[in-house]
Amino acid sequence: MGDDMSSAREPGRGYHDIGGLSAGVVDPMVTEARPWEKLSIVVGNAIGLAGSKLIRVDEARRMREEMGEQLYNELGYFERGIEAMKRLLVEKKIISEAELDARMAQLAESFVGKVP
Repeated sequence: MGDDMSSAREPGRGYHDIGGLSAGVVDPMVTEARPWEKLSIVVGNAIGLAGSKLIRVDEARRMREEMGEQLYNELGYFERGIEAMKRLLVEKKIISEAELDARMAQLAESFVGKVP
């Protein structure tokens, strides 16, 4: 998503509010979510209303809206959702940034040489 999608230049609209703006051509051949995108939905459901109720939809939306224009526009749809979940879990002290960083380092190490 590029800067041309940002609505921050319009009075009364935040950078995240792109409803009604031209988004360019939609690729009709993109029909299947990638495995990690599907997993992000599963995790969101597991910690959201359908699961443990650790986070709510309105909280996730707030996190998306507060991540800042640059990050918001750099991330894709599913990446914004993951970032919002992460920020909420840290905000609610369910996990710390340090714990998350340590776990991500462990996962990265376990994938060394295994992913093309």
